[in-house]
Order: sequence, then C-alpha cells, then structure tokens
Amino acid sequence: MSKRRIRDLILRHAPAHGTADCPIEGLQLIRVTAPVPTVPTIYPASLCFLLDGQKRVYLGGEARTYGDGSFLCCTMPLPVEAEVPEASPDNPVLGLLLSLETPTMTETLVAAEATSRLEPDVNSAEPSPGLVVAPWDEPLIDAVLRLLLLLDDSCARQVLTTSRLRELYFALLRSEAGGVIRRTFGASRDLGRALAYLHEHIHEPISIDELARVAGMSKAVFHRRFKAATALSPLQFIKATRLNNAAALIAGGKNIAETAYEVGYESPSQFSREFNRHYGMPPRRWANDPGPSAAAGR
Repeated sequence: MSKRRIRDLILRHAPAHGTADCPIEGLQLIRVTAPVPTVPTIYPASLCFLLDGQKRVYLGGEARTYGDGSFLCCTMPLPVEAEVPEASPDNPVLGLLLSLETPTMTETLVAAEATSRLEPDVNSAEPSPGLVVAPWDEPLIDAVLRLLLLLDDSCARQVLTTSRLRELYFALLRSEAGGVIRRTFGASRDLGRALAYLHEHIHEPISIDELARVAGMSKAVFHRRFKAATALSPLQFIKATRLNNAAALIAGGKNIAETAYEVGYESPSQFSREFNRHYGMPPRRWANDPGPSAAAGR
C-alpha cells in the first residue's frame, strides 16, 4: 500500500521525462520514459530509490543493478557510468533522489550517534565502499511516504519538512546501508576532506602527495584506503572525474579545446587521446552522438 501511494505521488509531481525538483531540501523525483544508454556522470553523495524498473551503475569495472525492492546509496561523489535498460511511457522508471549532503542529515547523524543506539561497528577505521545497493525496509518506505505526502500540503510542508527529513534519515541510518553511511561520515571523514579538496581543485594539477596530506595519512595508507572506498586508485579517480565532467560539457555544446582546459588538461591533444581511449570515440564524435545527452534521473 505504501509503495503504491509513493508511486502515485511521483506520477503526479513528476509529470514529464527527467528529474523534477521539489520544494523539499535535497529531494528530486525521477520519471524515465525511454531507455537511457550508458552515459558518464558524477554521482553526488545521495540515495536513489526506485519504485518501478531498474538502473545499472558501473564503477571500477563492476556493475551494480538496483530497482524495485532495493536502493542505491552513494556516500561520496563518484565518477560512474549509468544506464536504464528498459523504460517506456506506459512503463516508466519511477523513483526519487535524496541528497546526503544536507544540514538535516548532519544533524540527524550527530543526534543518533549521541544516543549510542546504533550498531557498534561505526568506529571502524577502515573505509566502506562508496557505492552500495541495499534493500528497502518498512520503516524506510513509511518515512519516504510521509515525506512525499508533504508535496500535497504546502502548510504542512513549511512546518514538518525538517522533522520528516530527520525521520527518513534516521530510518536510513538503521537500515542495512546505515553502517556504511555512518562509517563514511564518521571515521572516514579524513577521506571526505581529500575528496572535497579533489573536486574543488579538479581543474588544477593535483598530486597524490597533496591529497594524502589533506587526509592526514601517509601516501601508502591513503592509496589503500582511497581504493577501498572508491574502487579506483587516486589517479584513476582523477582521470575518470575529469573525463566524465568533460563528456557532460561536450554533450552540452561546449567547445572541445575549452573543455580540455576547464577540466584540468594541459593540452587539447592529450585530452583527445585520453577521451578516445576511455570512451572508444573522439570528443568530436561524442558531441554529435545522441547518447550522452539522453541521461535522465542521474
């Protein structure tokens, strides 16, 4: 019953193909009405719940599929490739995105940790995978429904949004994905500092020594923990992030040479070689390919 009501709310508030913004902090609705080919993108720290259909995400050569009965939890910004294998106007892929990078999420985590009622592994020094698939559970489904019901009541939305978000985040922290989230935002904040620095300076030369310094680790420890969390080495992560950003810019009409410099390459020729090697086609052909611009719902 709860999932049926969630589905009805998404259909009414996301009437067209794509991602619809909402008047609720960190929330977007998804409606995909046609298959989406594999496209590169940067996933922010967020959750993606699907009511109908499936999505497939690739990171570090591994595929993760999620859909009805499971959700995707991305605990840090990651360069991925994603696709929607099947969708149509009569059978759309429906879902919602919820950011983990909100003040309400931080406040909820701090308050939950203070109660000492969470699982005992939250202080683990080892990083957790940055991308995991976990099953829905009833408390999480109910919390999602209660949040989406605010879309139909502007008065209640003004009064209750923060408390409903905290309820949803708390249900998430108690779900199967909760330990991963708590370790990422808790013991692994050192990696979070390095990732924030990396994304802020992605258009500049970045050394692994500098990232390790920001994280407060030796170079060897940083390399090991970074790969454990992201499935990529630091150099692979930097390259994938730059190329995914570039693919989006080129698909949006950006000049190839300007794109090369904007994402951190020192020469357009080097950029073109690495782009071709990574995507199997030169940037100019990518600009004319309909696939890159077809992504919807991340």
